[in-house]
Amino acid sequence: MSTYDRPELRRWRDQAAAALGAAGAVAETPSWSCFLCEQAAQLAVKGLLHAVGAHAAAWGHDLTLLEARAASTFGADWPSVSDPAARLARHYIPARYPDAHPSGSPEEHYTAADAGDALADALAVLVAVDTIVAQLDAADHAKPDSGDGG
Repeated sequence: MSTYDRPELRRWRDQAAAALGAAGAVAETPSWSCFLCEQAAQLAVKGLLHAVGAHAAAWGHDLTLLEARAASTFGADWPSVSDPAARLARHYIPARYPDAHPSGSPEEHYTAADAGDALADALAVLVAVDTIVAQLDAADHAKPDSGDGG
């Protein structure tokens, strides 16, 4: 038996990859690129937590809190991505809503450099998730077959 729900993880991880791809495709619109990077990271972390049965830990939309819950769930095995997650979390509201800024639209407050940084941060979080998945897969392969047919 697997240590995690592979199909559930795949659903979330595929959507995270789609969000990251979209972020790259709209990099010329930095506010949306930054938001999509935050979403990619959030989807990947939530998917991993759901896949290991930590459904309560996967609740919510605060990437900083989700990352901390992943760190707590996986302990020393979890790569340190609290800084990239915190930077990405800052894009959840301000990248979309004009009233998150004293004046102007979100697009006026974001730059190409912001989008590039967000892409790098999102990739770091997705790599952290993939690192844990590789460890879970290795643990599954190391288990002796129980011989029960399942």
